[in-house]
Amino acid sequence: MKVDATDMSFGELLKDNNIYVIPEFQRSYAWKNDEIEEFWNDLYEIYINEEDIYFIGSMVFTPYGDKDSRLKILDGQQRFATIMLFLSALRENLRLENYSRKNDWINSIDAVLTSTDIPSCAKSPKLELNRYDKSFFEKIIIKGIVDKPEYESHANIQKCFYKFKDKIKKSINEEGENFVVGCLESIFKKFIIIKIQVDTDINAHILFETLNDRGLELCVADLTKNYIFSISGQKLDDNRKLWDEIVSNVGDKNITKFLRHYWMSTKGLVMKEKLYKNIRKEITPTNVAENMEIISKSSYVYSNLVSPTHEFWGDHEIEALLEELKILKVDLVHSLILSIYDVYYADNKSKFKELLRLLINFSFRYNTICELPGNELERLYTSLSLGLRKNQKNWEDIIKELKKISPDKALFLNCFPNFSLYNGNLARYILKRICKYLLDECGQKELTIDSMNVNWEHIIPKKPNVEWLNFFKERKFDNYLDYINKIGNQTLLLEEYNSKISNYFFDKKQDMYKKSVLPINEYLKTIKQFSREEVEIRQSEFGKIADKIWNVESN
Repeated sequence: MKVDATDMSFGELLKDNNIYVIPEFQRSYAWKNDEIEEFWNDLYEIYINEEDIYFIGSMVFTPYGDKDSRLKILDGQQRFATIMLFLSALRENLRLENYSRKNDWINSIDAVLTSTDIPSCAKSPKLELNRYDKSFFEKIIIKGIVDKPEYESHANIQKCFYKFKDKIKKSINEEGENFVVGCLESIFKKFIIIKIQVDTDINAHILFETLNDRGLELCVADLTKNYIFSISGQKLDDNRKLWDEIVSNVGDKNITKFLRHYWMSTKGLVMKEKLYKNIRKEITPTNVAENMEIISKSSYVYSNLVSPTHEFWGDHEIEALLEELKILKVDLVHSLILSIYDVYYADNKSKFKELLRLLINFSFRYNTICELPGNELERLYTSLSLGLRKNQKNWEDIIKELKKISPDKALFLNCFPNFSLYNGNLARYILKRICKYLLDECGQKELTIDSMNVNWEHIIPKKPNVEWLNFFKERKFDNYLDYINKIGNQTLLLEEYNSKISNYFFDKKQDMYKKSVLPINEYLKTIKQFSREEVEIRQSEFGKIADKIWNVESN
């Protein structure tokens, strides 16, 4: 194996005489808003903080046939394409400005984005995307023209380009030429890569595996994709489409998580570090097509477990239950639900719903409140999943096994006083459930807050004013910061909420609570002050109510 690794600036990579080509089997452009925002924030920080260098990772290349000036890019194409789109967006914005160096900048950007054929003078991009994206990407890079998207990858490219155009326009308006100079300097001089050039695709694949074994950059998803394509033979086109479906279903960033959960649901317990080796052992050239069909179908189900759609489920109750699990952020449970879906959904939806409710209550007790270790859950979920598929366990076994390890009342109430809430969605979910329980208890079932826009309120505010701070000092409440995010310090309000007084002292905020029709605020109407003791009282009461709401014994 011949490997040549060189560190260089991205400007040096762009200014060489090579054309970089993304092979047919590589995925289309997949970066979405999160990745684009992260790239923008990194670039902006380098410019603002005047950092010397910024390492953006390694890129792996192999020769393109016998043409010395063309290289295949096997790893790093998403970053490469994003930088090209940024430079194109910057060039298009510069065309609208009147800077004295405007034409020099535009010509310099064009020179690194494109290669000009002699003698025809035809331009082509320095980076060629796969056959689906090539033409769409090329028009943006060469002319700044955006066609109507035909594929999801086209829409991703379009959104990236327009997002950069908008952000660049705003920054130029605010910072002028300094922004232009700073960005160009950052990309051309401060963005550092390791250019790894390997003599053959096969050796590049071996290199991928070596990097992975040593805990370096490549992830399970990249390794699996390259392996699947390398053993696909005449089924390469079919498997490439199936892989694209998997990516479209679960999202580029979630493929490894999905593959692991799928494996635990269907094959057995596996740690992330061992997943790729298990996949290689199980999937062979003789069964790769069959496996890819099954995995693709499972990815569609999985995506609708993680982010339920009415198009898929057609059942508002199931969708609401899955949304609750989504709020609780208990990803691991999806490995078990995949098996429950395959075994029960088609013939017994009522059992499917019953088990979803049980898993919500169990997850809330085990994960959210008591924060018990997940390794035992991994073993249990895998055992139950395989047992269901092999007809060795049924729904009653699931209920029995979950009840066996679910935190009992004593443990739950012992953990609840330490429970703090930082996430607004989770806070609203828990407080709404508590409020609904209280409404039912006092016979006001007609007042529902499920569909209402509620305001999440911290009684002791996150940014307490001077009056609060003086109060804490008088009460020797030095650790008040430890109490701000406790659920006992949080409540819900409807139209009576006034954000202008949210940081005011309790006596000024109390009028707001007195106007509330929600029973969760009754205690706040009766007290004269709000300090450590009051937070603890509410926390304790909420804990007792939560123990009844998220109860596994009633299932």
